[in-house]
Amino acid sequence: MIVSYLLFADDTIIFCETNKEQVSALSWVLAWFEAASGLRINLDKSVLILVGEVEDIEELAVELGCKIGMLPTVYLGLPLGAHHKAVSIWDGVEERMRKRLAQWKRQ
Repeated sequence: MIVSYLLFADDTIIFCETNKEQVSALSWVLAWFEAASGLRINLDKSVLILVGEVEDIEELAVELGCKIGMLPTVYLGLPLGAHHKAVSIWDGVEERMRKRLAQWKRQ
């Protein structure tokens, strides 16, 4: 099983193949992580986001026990999976920064 991942604070993004065997193995790894660490993974907040054409997405989500998401999405307030040159994608980020700058200027 080849898995790539990104960690940020208490978030983890895991990249793996989209077949039942890989997802089942990932599910076992997460269960063993919980058992070994005493930490609990909140699968209610977890999302399975697929890239490209994938069959049986519902079956994979059930195997992991999480919801199904789609790209583009927002992660940590930034657009994920959207075309980076699309100006409208960045409107929310720009507006939040304008508000923060205005607040800093007032202080």
